[in-house]
Formats: sequence, C-alpha cells, structure tokens
Amino acid sequence: MRRMIGALIVGLAATAVVQAHALYIVGNLGNATTKIDVVFSDDLNPDERVKEATWKKIDGIKLSAKLASGKVIELSPKMDKAKLVAEIAATSPPDDARVLFAAVDFGVSTKGEKASRVHFFPKQILGAVPADGGKVGEPLALEIVPKVEAGKVRFQVLQAGKPVKDATVSVMMPKDDKKEKGTTDENGWTQAFEEKGRYAATVRVVEATAGEVKGEKYEQTSRVATLVVDVN
Repeated sequence: MRRMIGALIVGLAATAVVQAHALYIVGNLGNATTKIDVVFSDDLNPDERVKEATWKKIDGIKLSAKLASGKVIELSPKMDKAKLVAEIAATSPPDDARVLFAAVDFGVSTKGEKASRVHFFPKQILGAVPADGGKVGEPLALEIVPKVEAGKVRFQVLQAGKPVKDATVSVMMPKDDKKEKGTTDENGWTQAFEEKGRYAATVRVVEATAGEVKGEKYEQTSRVATLVVDVN
C-alpha cells in the first residue's frame, strides 16, 4: 500500500501541481532516535514536483517537540531532496507520547479565485494520545485534536481554542487509501472512525480578512491545520 495514513484533506489554491497540498509532520519512533520528515504534499509522501520557490516560502520553519515530561525543545529541520528532515533522541520508554508542531506563514497565494494569505499549522502526536488529546493552543491558531474512546477516534477542530462548527473535513482511512468526508458538529467534532492505524488530518478555515503583506495584497485569509496520529 503506497500510503497507510488517513487524512482530512481540504483543497488549497496554490499551483496546478500543489492544489491540494499541505504541510505534514511525519515522524516515527525509534529505539535511539526519532526520525522526522516535514513534507508538502497531498498525502504523507514527499512530492518531488514541488518547486524550489514553494520551499522558499517554508524556509526557516521552526519545529517544536513537546515531550511526555512537558519539556519543549526546538528543532531546525534541514532540506533533504523533496522534504525537510530532523531528529530527536528517543524517550524512555520509546512510546512515551510527544507532540510535534509548527506554525508557518506561507505568504500570499494568487493562484486561486481570490488572493489568499495562507498559514499552515502542522502537528503530529507520536505514541499514545495524551489525556488532553495533545492540545497545543498557542502558537497554533488552528489545530486538530484527537480523542480515542472504545477503540474509535474522533477529531475536534479548534480555532483560537474554540470549536469550529460546520468545518468540512475529508478523512483518508488507514487502509486502502479510502477517503471519507464529514462536517464538524456544534462542538467541533467529526464522526468517529474505527479503523486501526495511522491517520492524517487536514482542515482549512477561510475568513474574509483582507490586507497586504510584503507588498502583496490578499482578499482572504486561509488557515490550514494538519494532524498525524496513530490509533492502535
């Protein structure tokens, strides 16, 4: 199977190649080190078609890792072909939960119907889901929080810490690359999913907030949050 990871995917107007692309943090626990990739893709695989100009918009990304102890460390991923890479020492035991996250101002995209200022908020939970769902709060203006109950997982969309109602989400299931869509309820929750394996979640919230940045005008603000999490 080419990809084992589920995703909540919402289209992002960028270029013809990266129309549905978003930033994903894809780490794997190891006995000595945890290897971390940051990919810009429509799934969790690096996309070699992404142009250098796009990566320059992501240049300087600061990746934070909140360990199970509560300690937060900062990482500076390095470019490696079609992805950014970083690593951290494994905790003991190696499956202790940790949360990886970043906030990226992608700048202005003019490839869609309206010029948009785009912000990405990628996150990954490594290990078991913490009791608080791995909630980060600031600096993630938009984030997805999982909740596992009776072997099933739901996803909550939060903006500035408040639930987002009627957010359209699409879920790529862990098996067979199948995608499902849903809409969040009044408390920001999707329906429950019961397959075991790795999920990836993406949601986009667009606001009619116009402005100008670095000499480029935009008509709306687009925030894209992603989450990668394993459900066992």
